[in-house]
Amino acid sequence: MHNKRPRRPAIYDGHLLTFVKHHSPQRVIAPFVELLQSIDQLPFALCRTVLPMSPSVLAQLPLSLQNLVVENVAIEECSLRNHATVAGGSLHNGRPHCYFTPSNRTVCFRGIDTKRFGAGGRFNQTRQLILCDWAARSFDPLVLARLVPKLERFALTGRGLQRLAHDFPALPFLRMVNITGTRLNHTGVSTFYELSQLQVLNLRGNELEQIQPYRFRNGNVQVYLQGNLWNCTNDMIWLLKEQSQQYVDKPTLVCKDWKYTGRPVLTAMEYKRVVQESCLHEEIWNCSCHVSYLRLSDDGLSFDPMIMVNCSDRGFYQLPQYLPGNTTVLHIAHNKLQSVDSLTTNEHYRSVQDIYMDDNRLTSIDILEDTIWLDNFRILSLRGNRLNRIRVYSVEHAMERNPGVGKIYLSNNPWRCGCRFAIRFQRFLRKHESLVADSRNITCYVLNEEDGRKQYHQVLTVTPNDICRSSESNAATFYNTLSIIFASLIVLIFIKLAYDYYNYRKYGKLPWLIMKMP
Repeated sequence: MHNKRPRRPAIYDGHLLTFVKHHSPQRVIAPFVELLQSIDQLPFALCRTVLPMSPSVLAQLPLSLQNLVVENVAIEECSLRNHATVAGGSLHNGRPHCYFTPSNRTVCFRGIDTKRFGAGGRFNQTRQLILCDWAARSFDPLVLARLVPKLERFALTGRGLQRLAHDFPALPFLRMVNITGTRLNHTGVSTFYELSQLQVLNLRGNELEQIQPYRFRNGNVQVYLQGNLWNCTNDMIWLLKEQSQQYVDKPTLVCKDWKYTGRPVLTAMEYKRVVQESCLHEEIWNCSCHVSYLRLSDDGLSFDPMIMVNCSDRGFYQLPQYLPGNTTVLHIAHNKLQSVDSLTTNEHYRSVQDIYMDDNRLTSIDILEDTIWLDNFRILSLRGNRLNRIRVYSVEHAMERNPGVGKIYLSNNPWRCGCRFAIRFQRFLRKHESLVADSRNITCYVLNEEDGRKQYHQVLTVTPNDICRSSESNAATFYNTLSIIFASLIVLIFIKLAYDYYNYRKYGKLPWLIMKMP
């Protein structure tokens, strides 16, 4: 163990942002390198600590700077140069090979040479065991009790390792465990419980995705977890409640899943905690709330949460009057909604972009015409309601004004095949077929004049002959003809005005009609 206190690096704690703001990138990076090289608080070179940065400071770091806070998981004894020096440069054809040094330290490559340990002698006196380049997919800690019962320090590395076959057995002298640089993706809460003398547990640089609070016999264990593939969609809020210094580098843990990638784990968990508390409101106490995404703010110094609330199949008769701030997605299908008024009047719905109201009792959405919400929505799902008509022009105009519109779902509604509405609706669906995701499944019905039964037609393929009565067809033809006549007259009037204007400007002649007027 080093007795000399390491020199304090030039960049630390609360002065980080000030330093970054006033110095070049090269000067920002250099102190981090200095830091990683200087800190050596653990008793041997296998375990190195990292910058103890507070959660608030780390949360403010731009992602480019967060990436500088990297883990140092290299094990010096496992380098090929060191191996070549001690073992005479021979790699032993990939077979397991171990060598022993007088300090009661054993280093093994690609496995454990059990013959050496089984033969007794100095290998049985091993106090520090280092397993390099572990090739097998699993490692069984139970072998340690049989081969090295006096073990005090243990290290294991190798990209082949994916799991531990069993929990660690009772090893009364083992004080330090270092498993780094592997593909280990899971550890149990009791994996290290039997190690009564454990002081340091280093699990940095593996592929752990989730962790539960470990159980230890010794309450003074220091745990290092940086550099794992933390999936922050999992519940790790307990890290916020962990007040002790046991999980030493928890402020530097970074999410690696697609939803939260690059975000500090503690920041993600804090947002999840706040959202869970907000979801206890009396309006939505039986709903579930989740942080669906953390968007980096425009200044790059903070995050804006995007929250999803799921109130599906909860017996709602109206849209809830309260939603957590920054709710962007609302699932409220399979309820008994009859109105969408809250989308136009309730400020809690200003940020809601995606709303799923399938299988409710909605009969109209006309109230959304010319509203801010309709001009800014992204997904509107209305499948399985009681809609028979909509104001096609208002929805179409909103879609043309809204650059962020994504999808609309309108199938499984009792659309009426009125002659005018059905033709307009068909034109709308054909024009926006890419946006109306279920346009091919939308049907409308007409009543059979003889028995009153409903006859269903696919809106995209329906023809006027299928839905228009003879009187309606004749009336439609008359109005269409009249419209053509009026349009033609308007065109002729403009042509005559242009002709008269030309003559007046060139020859000074007034129109004949004006000359005859008294």
